[in-house]
Amino acid sequence: MFRQLQDMALFALVVETGSFTAAAKRAGLPKSSVSQRISQLEQQLGLRLLMRTTRQLSLTFAGERYLVHCQAMVQASEQAGQSLQMLKASPSGRIRITAPGGLAIALLAPIVTDFQQRYPEVSVEVYVSDTVKDLVASGFDLGIRTGKPQDSSLIGRFLAHYPRYLLAAPDYLAQFELITQPSHLLQHRCITHRAWSECLLRKGDETFRWLQPGQHVTDNLLYARQCAIAGGGITFLPAFLTAEVIQRGELQQVLPDWQAEGNELYLVYPSRQLNMPAQERFIETVMNHPLVADYSVKPSLFG
Repeated sequence: MFRQLQDMALFALVVETGSFTAAAKRAGLPKSSVSQRISQLEQQLGLRLLMRTTRQLSLTFAGERYLVHCQAMVQASEQAGQSLQMLKASPSGRIRITAPGGLAIALLAPIVTDFQQRYPEVSVEVYVSDTVKDLVASGFDLGIRTGKPQDSSLIGRFLAHYPRYLLAAPDYLAQFELITQPSHLLQHRCITHRAWSECLLRKGDETFRWLQPGQHVTDNLLYARQCAIAGGGITFLPAFLTAEVIQRGELQQVLPDWQAEGNELYLVYPSRQLNMPAQERFIETVMNHPLVADYSVKPSLFG
C-alpha cells in the first residue's frame, strides 16, 4: 500500500513535468527507475495510464481518471504539512495536565491563565487530583508533582523548592501552653497529610523528627489547611498555601525558630523530543513564570 501511494505521487509528477526525465530529476531518481515504477503501477492496476512515444507522453482515459485522485492525494499531503507548519508558528490544539489540589489552586491556576492570554488558540484541560496519575496510560501531556519522579520514562524538570511550615489557628493554640520545643508537639492534635507523615525540624545543630499522629489523616492539603483554620489542630503546609492565611491571621506559625524540611516541585512529561508546539510553549511558560522563578534555587540546608 505505501509503495503504491509513492507510485501514485510519482505518476502525478510525471504528468506534471511532461516527461520521465524531468520527473526523475525532480524526484532524485534514475529515469529508468521512474519508468519501471510507472509500468509496475499500470500492471498492478490492470490498465494503461500513459501512452508513450519517443517524443511525448499522453494520458489514456483511465489515466485521466486516475490522475484526479493522485493529485488529490498529493494536495492532501501538502496541506497536512502546511497545517503543521501553521501549528508551529501559532500554537493551537489541546494540552491535558494533572496536578494535586493545593498546587492546582495556588500555582497552576495563575500560570494557565497567563498562558491562555498569550496563546488563546490552545485549549487546556486540568485534572485536579491528589492521586498520582500514570501520565502515559491516562493520556496526560504534563503533570506537576512534589518530589523527584521515580519513573525513569518521564522527564522531570525541577521547578522550585518551597519551604514548609507547622501551622495552627490562634484560637487553638490559645488553649495550651506555649509550644517552645518540638517535643511539645506530642501533646497536640494534628491534621496529617498521608504523604508527609514525618516532619524533620532543625535548629542550628539540633534536629527533631516528628512522627505525626494518625488520628486525622488526609490526602488533600487544602482540606488540611481548612481543618487547621477551623481549630482542628496543627498541620504541616507548603509556603504556597500559607502566605494569605497567615496574613489574615487565620493561621500562625508553630515553632518559628525551627526550620522544617522543604519540598521540591517538578514538571513531568513523557518525552523530550517532538513535543507539540503548544506543549513546548506551556513548558516555557511554567519554567519562566515568576511564581516558579522566585523559588527556583535549591537550598543547601537539608542537602
